[in-house]
Amino acid sequence: MENNPNIGDRKNDTSNNHFWEDKQITSILGYPVKRIVRDRQGNIILNVGDIIGFRAVEQVKQADVLDCLFRAVYRK
Repeated sequence: MENNPNIGDRKNDTSNNHFWEDKQITSILGYPVKRIVRDRQGNIILNVGDIIGFRAVEQVKQADVLDCLFRAVYRK
């Protein structure tokens, strides 16, 4: 079995990505959205003006559309 020093780096990258994703999610909680956020089938998860909460974040994660949510946040 070879020693591959990059394997540990990949594990750190993954945990680091989760850390930053969680930090971004925490920073948008309680903010309204400026556009509709839909799942991949077109079902509405958040409508314009809805406040981002834990339940909506879970639905967005399950639908794998976090990037859409981050772009839809309204910050004045």
